[in-house]
Amino acid sequence: MRVMFTTFAAKSHLHIQIPLAWALRSAGHDVCVASQPDLVEYITHTGLTAVGVGENLDLDVQMAGANRRRDRTEEVAGDPDFLTHADLSGLDPDRHTYPYLRGAFELMAGHVYPALSSDAMIGDLVDFARHWKPDLVVWDTHTFAGAIAATVTGAAHARLLFGADLLAHSRRTFLRERDLLPAAERSDPLADWLGGILDRYDRPFTEEVVTGRWAVDPVPASMRLPSDQHHVPVRYVPYNGPSVLPDWLSEPVERPRVCLTLGWSGRDVLGADRASVGELLDAVAEVDAEVVATLSAAQLDRSGKVPDNVRVTDFVPLDALLPTCSAVIHQGGAGTFQTAQLHGVPQIIVPDLLWDYGYKMRHVESTGSGLAVHDVDGFTAEQLRSMLVRLLVEPSFARNAAVVRREMLGMPAPRDVVPVLERLTAEYHRSPGTPPAAR
Repeated sequence: MRVMFTTFAAKSHLHIQIPLAWALRSAGHDVCVASQPDLVEYITHTGLTAVGVGENLDLDVQMAGANRRRDRTEEVAGDPDFLTHADLSGLDPDRHTYPYLRGAFELMAGHVYPALSSDAMIGDLVDFARHWKPDLVVWDTHTFAGAIAATVTGAAHARLLFGADLLAHSRRTFLRERDLLPAAERSDPLADWLGGILDRYDRPFTEEVVTGRWAVDPVPASMRLPSDQHHVPVRYVPYNGPSVLPDWLSEPVERPRVCLTLGWSGRDVLGADRASVGELLDAVAEVDAEVVATLSAAQLDRSGKVPDNVRVTDFVPLDALLPTCSAVIHQGGAGTFQTAQLHGVPQIIVPDLLWDYGYKMRHVESTGSGLAVHDVDGFTAEQLRSMLVRLLVEPSFARNAAVVRREMLGMPAPRDVVPVLERLTAEYHRSPGTPPAAR
């Protein structure tokens, strides 16, 4: 079969897709990856076929502007802060209501999602899908261009999640609360946006355009949110991009090794780090450990002096580094969080306060596999240092992280999921009106 993957132009979101894309390719299927032109060259480095659609996303430029707006939120009346006004997690009961969720979907559908799936991207992706005729479209959960192209061309389609399924979870609550209202008081900004695009192609809106026919889910069952959608579990397999292992990584570790990283999110998606790099480095300065900090030159410019026990490197593949570590401090990004889980490394989350950070924090604390900083804007180096020392000296954290690792390893590998996707795709084309869970 022909399988088209698609994501907006962010390396971190592409990384999630590569292992499954290669599993399908290795099984003999035709596979391509479509994104905006500014990700095309990077896609080709993975060995997969790239398709450029739309115009350059220039996400770094967009996020730089968003960060400038956020910095002056208190000064500019009415300037939206997406961190607080588009939270779909439902962790706060006050944000688990129809009025709040309607406002959150209005912000996402009015600003975020159209930027990630522009009209130009959607048009080009539909045109390519009409020509290439994919049997299955696998789309990043924020890249609705994939769902639209699949709906227009009649392809089966699925979301590939990168964390907790906040979209299906919040939609379930939103639709339930909306349907309790009189018809005249109901509105659905996300359906309005997607429905307006589908009207151009003479296709009706259905909830499948929001959540996909099914979801391929790398999140372990202990962290999965309840939803009405069919989920296909798959083991998370790290992909770190083109990598060369440094010589020092193979040398004996004489002291506990700690990884300090802010992942790809700050560089690739957010355009800035929420946590203070200087505070992070101060926190590890007096700890009896070898600290490997994966920080860029720009991040270091804002940090001050680098402590003597810290080795700074711009990049080292976490899949190779973390097995040598006794702990990791990170911002809660999907790739870093799941790689730490996979290798059974106790972790401290200093969150960037986006998407499913709350569930990650709750998971490491409830499983005893790590700790989390709850006041990311007000924590001190002393507080973080105390947390790190606990991870290094209390053996329960390593034991509990090993339990989470066993759960991750018990999930089906990408190659084991290929027959499931083949079956679901074939069943969809035989009976496209039947939900997978009902079969």
